[in-house]
Amino acid sequence: MIRLALFAAAASFSLLLVSPASAQVPEAESALATNNCVPGGELRGDAANGKQLHLENCAECHGATGKTDIIVMHMDEPPKDQSDPVYMNTLSDAFLYLAICQGGEAVGRSIVMAAWGDYFSDQEIKDMVAHIRSFSGT
Repeated sequence: MIRLALFAAAASFSLLLVSPASAQVPEAESALATNNCVPGGELRGDAANGKQLHLENCAECHGATGKTDIIVMHMDEPPKDQSDPVYMNTLSDAFLYLAICQGGEAVGRSIVMAAWGDYFSDQEIKDMVAHIRSFSGT
């Protein structure tokens, strides 16, 4: 049973590299198109909306609560625990925004973390930043 779950997770990841689970925003409204993934203004949006986006697109690798309490076969090292306030206090909201918008490699992290700037609007990324912060209370 675990082997099947791991296979399914690996297969799902390969699909994530091609397309996200949720509907893509129109290209002209994507964060990449509207602000070239440059964070600005208040970077924390609606955490409730961010929760849904996170569950649909991020939880498969980061876990539903940011703890990475799942086995991810396609990574040599799992993502850091986003529920750890000590760790999360070392990351600015702008860092989280850029990591989501431009991908892990753009912020010196894993190349496995895809860039989502073509799929999410600026506001949706801000909503996810707010939700991610709720894991650690930071």
